[in-house]
Amino acid sequence: MLVIDLERAKTTLNETWSEMLGSWTKTLLKYMYGDDVNIVANLNEEEQTTTKFKITGKYQDVKAYAKAVAAEKEFLDAYREFGNNHPQTAKKRAELRADVSNFESVTTLKWPFKDED
Repeated sequence: MLVIDLERAKTTLNETWSEMLGSWTKTLLKYMYGDDVNIVANLNEEEQTTTKFKITGKYQDVKAYAKAVAAEKEFLDAYREFGNNHPQTAKKRAELRADVSNFESVTTLKWPFKDED
């Protein structure tokens, strides 16, 4: 099981944690792109879950991370479908940058990916 612990990442800020956050996020994006992946949220810790990943941390941190990951996926989808210079791609890039900025502001963590202009 992939466990993304945003609280631990905030208290252990170093290059290794940044690399791990990037790796975890890439894995999560792979799950999001998979055809046979069910994304299930289980809010009851005592119940067993069949998910392959778990994101822990303060509510606002997890929410900011989830929005940034979703925005990353939407940007990548637009880039793949329309190309770099299409207005839809530009719109998704702007949304991604806003969500990444919010993630970095809320969590004090650096987003592990940068799009190239």
